[in-house]
Amino acid sequence: MKRGFLKKSNALDKTSTQSSSVVPGPRLFIDLKAQSKEAGGLQRGKVDVDGYEHVGQEQREMDASFVEYPEDVWVTTTQPAQRVDATLADVPDGWAECFISGAAKRAILSVPGFPEAIPRPDPARPLPYTIAESPGKGTGMFAARDIEWGELILAERPMLVIPTTFRAVGGIICPPDFTKDQVQQAYMNAIESTMETLVNRMPMEYQEAYKKLWNCHENDGSGPLFGIARTNGFGIGDYDEPTDPAFPDTKNGYSGTFKNLSRINHSCRPNVDRDWDSPTFSLQIRASKPIKKGEEITITYIGNLTDPASARQRELASYGFTCACEACSNPEVSDPRSKEIKELLKPPMLIFNPMNMGWTNTRTGKVAGTSMRGLTDNRKDFEDWMSSMTNDFGRNTIESSIKGIKLMEEEGLDGTSEYGEMLGRVKGGCNTMNMGSKGKNFDQEIDKLVKKHEQYEKYFKSARNASSRKEQSKDGRKEDLVMSSLLTQMQMMNVRV
Repeated sequence: MKRGFLKKSNALDKTSTQSSSVVPGPRLFIDLKAQSKEAGGLQRGKVDVDGYEHVGQEQREMDASFVEYPEDVWVTTTQPAQRVDATLADVPDGWAECFISGAAKRAILSVPGFPEAIPRPDPARPLPYTIAESPGKGTGMFAARDIEWGELILAERPMLVIPTTFRAVGGIICPPDFTKDQVQQAYMNAIESTMETLVNRMPMEYQEAYKKLWNCHENDGSGPLFGIARTNGFGIGDYDEPTDPAFPDTKNGYSGTFKNLSRINHSCRPNVDRDWDSPTFSLQIRASKPIKKGEEITITYIGNLTDPASARQRELASYGFTCACEACSNPEVSDPRSKEIKELLKPPMLIFNPMNMGWTNTRTGKVAGTSMRGLTDNRKDFEDWMSSMTNDFGRNTIESSIKGIKLMEEEGLDGTSEYGEMLGRVKGGCNTMNMGSKGKNFDQEIDKLVKKHEQYEKYFKSARNASSRKEQSKDGRKEDLVMSSLLTQMQMMNVRV
């Protein structure tokens, strides 16, 4: 068995077995993240829960390759599976101790090629990063040399994988007079018990590294191990669970805690991008801007970086710090620029207007092109009108995207995925104009941005996961979007084409 957990005399071949905990899911949901954002949420304290009983978990040993679990079963599993005597010296790519559903385990093991070796930075060059003290932030990751845009800095397997929403921690029996806070504390205690099991399964090097990570949840009822996971986990977006009918408004995904990646500090103007790669079971970071030697490597912990500084600070409240990045330190300049960028990020849609047979831009309200009276009887006139419409749409898309790109570079948002989206819109606008005018030539600035988008796709869309598979399924259809939409609407108007 893996590190002595659930040893049995009738154990299966120890080179291919692992321990599993089979747990029925409870029917309680507590939004811990929302609580942490409340005023004083990180200082809730620990509630007395004398009198409750944790029934525990049914545990039984299973082969590492076993995946035929019932839908409501959760398992403790090592991924990728390792020999009982494996060390990190033997397996430098590492492995994760996971508390996941049977469905998630099936998803992990069904990935073609799993587990592939993790990619590594160019071995002919010095390691691109180092872990060191960051003034006012504890420990951080820094560039050990100049790092080029798009360069792989680190691909790392997690030490720990747990659900973002715990629904399976064993049976909790509470006295009938327990308050909601006491019931919550009882569940937090049960989660900590599960965390102890997971951490004790780690190799000693991982245990020591895990316990050295920062914990901002020391005073809100979280146990020390669970608090560390809540503070340092990164979302793993490839094994999301179906929505539980009992909790239709919640989504259950997974979070990974890493030896090195979890050391990266936040900035609202990050210089690296991250993505999960399922075949290697690793999170990968690449430089989304050129990074100079000695510069701190930063990532964003939150979603929309074009929100005002005050909104971003509220979002960061659950991490227990106040961001002092350039944007947060100078909101008078940053906020108006971010607001304009947010407007430019709105999809450049055009709506067919049957009143004048033209196109209306939903953002500006302006009608593109001219009237189409009489064109239904003249195919050439119709084709000319169609060409004019696609050219106008493409030109407007390119112009607004270039404006957005320049603003994002000025604001320091060129290290975000939204910047890549803007680059993609320039290419999309060119494709649209080419539909209206075959072989059209574009100026040097546009050509440069199109080539940069191609590089962006190569660097930042190389990870293989559910999101990338969804994007690939769209390939080959984007260029036809405007034309097919127009033709559909013309047919609805009984226009002969």
